[in-house]
Amino acid sequence: MKANEYTIDLLAPNVDGTEKVFHIDDTFFQKVDGLVQRGQVTTTLHIEGSTRSVFRFHFHSEGTVFAPCDRCLADVEVPIDTDDTLTVKLGAEYSDEGESVVIPESEGVIDVSQFIYELIALSLPMKVVHEDGQCDEAMMATLEQLTPVNKFDEE
Repeated sequence: MKANEYTIDLLAPNVDGTEKVFHIDDTFFQKVDGLVQRGQVTTTLHIEGSTRSVFRFHFHSEGTVFAPCDRCLADVEVPIDTDDTLTVKLGAEYSDEGESVVIPESEGVIDVSQFIYELIALSLPMKVVHEDGQCDEAMMATLEQLTPVNKFDEE
């Protein structure tokens, strides 16, 4: 990840109407160090500036990521297609209020890489699992061996 690749200068002239396209790949996911470690996603960011100090960031992310299966821990291919909005305000000091972020006006820049990752990760289903019969056979056999037998289930 280049230092400036995901940086948006909110003090730049004509930031309103700016559109940036980010091609997210394995390198991006590995540097973020989260649940998703691989994938190919294209994220388009469109910036609307309602005033010189309030901006609406519209993110559209589309592609495929790989996340660990909740049953066997092998990678599951998960399609991504999400639209999200973030309000960014210039203010006195940094603050992250969920769907709204305040950036110090003295800095005037925001790095959107972490927001892009979080929006992709939040679009994953609550339960990531392979389709029936697609889990890693060796891991499923090990889990079956390690699962305690409930004597009440045998009756």
